[in-house]
Parts: sequence; structure tokens; C-alpha cells
Amino acid sequence: MRSRRSFRDQIVYIFLVTFCLMFVVNLFIFQNMKSIIDNVDGAYDGNRQLMEIRDKLDSLQLEMQEYINSKDENILNKFYNDVESYKELIDRYKHVYPMTEMDVRENSLYNMSDSYVMYVNQAVLAKKTRNIEKYQNYQTNANKIYEYMTAYMTDLNNTMFHNNSLSYKNMLSLTKYTEIIYIVILLLTGGLDICVLLLMIKRLTEPLRKLADTATEVGNGNLDVMLVESSSVNEIGIVNRSFNQMVISLKDYIEKFRKSMETESALREQSIRMETAVKDAQLKYLQAQINPHFLFNTLNAGAQLAMMENADKTYKYIHKVADFFRFKIKQNDHTSSIGEELKIVDDYIYIINVRYSGELVYNKNVDESLLNVSIPGMILQPIVENCIKHGFPEVEWEKRIDVSVTEEDDNIVISVRDNGLGMPAEVINRIMNNETSDKIDSDKEGGIGIDNVIMRMRNFYNSDDVIEITSVGPNMGTEVALFIPKDIKEKQNV
Repeated sequence: MRSRRSFRDQIVYIFLVTFCLMFVVNLFIFQNMKSIIDNVDGAYDGNRQLMEIRDKLDSLQLEMQEYINSKDENILNKFYNDVESYKELIDRYKHVYPMTEMDVRENSLYNMSDSYVMYVNQAVLAKKTRNIEKYQNYQTNANKIYEYMTAYMTDLNNTMFHNNSLSYKNMLSLTKYTEIIYIVILLLTGGLDICVLLLMIKRLTEPLRKLADTATEVGNGNLDVMLVESSSVNEIGIVNRSFNQMVISLKDYIEKFRKSMETESALREQSIRMETAVKDAQLKYLQAQINPHFLFNTLNAGAQLAMMENADKTYKYIHKVADFFRFKIKQNDHTSSIGEELKIVDDYIYIINVRYSGELVYNKNVDESLLNVSIPGMILQPIVENCIKHGFPEVEWEKRIDVSVTEEDDNIVISVRDNGLGMPAEVINRIMNNETSDKIDSDKEGGIGIDNVIMRMRNFYNSDDVIEITSVGPNMGTEVALFIPKDIKEKQNV
């Protein structure tokens, strides 16, 4: 079994091989070029050193003359410093046998320099001790050696320059020749490096290219493509084999999905037939119910009869009931104004108070400027009905419902508060999360459940924060607050 080498490792290996090859070649070229440059740079070192000695010799000669003429101690100090510097420089020309011709000439210059230094020192010392005869004699000898040395240095410098020029020309020719060789080596190495790199990259990426072509065919919907087998043990080989397995699995999934769709289609047809049967049954059931419009017209007729018989309380009660059903028939799935919603609540409270002998106290606190704001229809009456249904059973104290409409911050707040039994927090959570059976119970009684109100409010305003139910504790009542965004009012006023 071949060991697995990752695609990244192979790329790193290619990079290292090519980098090392180019590094070795460039290092070899660099070392050779450095050697040549050092040789060229050192070709004229002899001339530079000789000129430096000549300059120092001139300084000694001048300082000797100046001191003899002036006896200035500063000049004397500088003279002795320059003598020491000159000795250090001239020591380079001291050679021992065996010596070349140039070494012999340099050694002669060293010997002459030794004599010259002796005479200038003696001349300065004689001048300092005021020995006129001696310092004149030493000065004369020093001048003769100086003149001879300057001529000798000039001749030696010319000879060295001539020899160095010949060496420089040879090294320059060698440098140009070497430069050409190095360029050829670099080009050959670079070309070889590129060829190796391309071959290795092609070897690595060819399976990837074939895989991409196959993936394109599959992407176009052709699952009957010829799958490419790969023997690579890197990530490309793993991806290739995984892709082949994916195509095979996709074929199996499509086949299973087709069979599932056929089964689902058959079940859907059966479900449609069952729904049709249920709707037919519901239609027959509805046809057996009293037509709401017929009920409304009947109540109107009863109201007219009560009025003709001077039964004012009966007339008012029947008239309120008729108005209540007319609004409910008209507005159940539409919008209405806050004023209309409050009117239907007024009628509903009146009807309930007739039924329960006026034991329900009803208070309103309404901002009149908000009565024309539109809200979903039949929103407030189900909340009031819920207060009476669940808040007041077995309540022995005064039953009271307070309704208020106010503006707070960015909302219009409609509050319905009762002083009944209150509502446990877990029940509030179930209602707010639509986990209660209140809707079913209300539908059985022909009403609208509180969960229906919550759902319609949230859908109408596209927000979950439009209704809030709070209860402080047992026997402390419950408050349902509706939050109408104020920008709704502003849009309606435009």
C-alpha cells in the first residue's frame, strides 16, 4: 500500500526542489563574481598605498623645513606624529628573502626611508640644540634622499600601474567571459526548472481538470457521465473518489425520490378526495344553520315590533343585538376604526349587562383624536368577551372593565383591563405562543378566540410586539394592551 502524500506536501516539495536548485546556482555565481570583484578591486591597492606613503613623505619634508625656520613646538609635535605614521606605512615594504623583482624595489624604498627618517630626526634635533653646523649637514642629506626617493617612488608607481593595468585588462576580459557563462547557466537552469515545474504541476492537476469536466457535466444534469477513476493517494484522489460516490448516491436518491413522489401523488389525490368530502359535509352543515343575514333582518323586525308596542327597553336591547351582528358580519375579516371597535364593545357590554342584570361596570378613557385610526376588525370585542368568560366566573366582588386609548411614545396603546381572577403566567405564555385551545372553544360558541386576535394583530402589523398580556397575581385582574405603531396614524392622515 502506497503511503499517502498530501497535495499540499507535493506542492511544497516542488517549491523546495526548484528553490534549492536556483539557490545553489545563484550561490555559485555569487561566490565567483565576488572573487573576481575582489581581485579587480585589489588591482590598484599597491598604487594607492604608494601614493599614501608619498603624501606622508611630503608632509615630513615640509614640517622639517618649517620647524628649522620657525622652531614652532606645535609643528615639532606634528612632525613626530607623522614620523610614526610614516614608519607604519613604510613597514609594508619590508621584505625578506626570497623576493620578487617588485619586492626588491619595495625593500630598497624601505631602506631609503629608514635613512631619510634618521636624517630628518637628526636635523630637527640639531636645530633644537642650536647646533647649526650639524643641522645644516643633516638637512642637506635629508633633502638629497628626499629628492631621490620622490623620483624612485614615481618610477615605482609607474611600474606598478603598468603591471596592474595589464592584470586589470585580463580580469575585465575574464569578467565579461564569466558573465556570459553565468547568464547561460542561469537560462539553462531556469528553463530546466520551469520544465520540471510544469511537468510536476501537470501531473498533479490533470486529475483535477478531468474531475472539473465531469463535475460540469453533472451540473448540467447529465448523471450518466463516465466516472474518472483516480489512483492518486492525495486529496485530489480522495475528492475524485468521493465525487464518484456522490454521483452514484445521487442517482439512487433521484430514483427513490421519483418513487416517493409517485406515492405522495397518490396520497395527495386521496387527500383531495377526502377534503372534498369534508367540504361537502361542511356545506351541508352550514346550509342547516340560520343565515346570519336572516337573523339580522329578524332582529330588526323584532325591534320594530317592540317599538310599536312601546317596549322601549326591549327595542333598545334587540336593536343593540342587531347592530352587534351586523358589525360582526361586516367586519370579521376587514379593518375598522378604533371608534367603530369601541362602538361594538359598547353594544356588547350593553347586551351582557341585560343578560346579567347590569352587574358589569364599564369605564372608558379615550383620546378623541385617535378614534379614526384604522385597526383590524373585531379586535377589541373578543378581548372583552375573554375578560367576562375567564375573568369573572365565581367572582363575588364588583365586576369592572376599563378600556383606554392613549398615545405613548411611538405607539397608540389600547388597554382592556378587568378586576377579575387574574391569569397565571404559564397560561399567558401558552396564549402568547399560540399553544392554547381557546380558539376551538370560541369557534364552538360562534366567537373569535384571543389567539385569533393575537395572530391577526401580528400578521397585520408584521411584528410580534403588538400585544401584551399582564396579570399581577390571583384576584388582581388581567390587562391586555394593544400597541398600534404611531406611523400608521400618520400615514392615514396624509
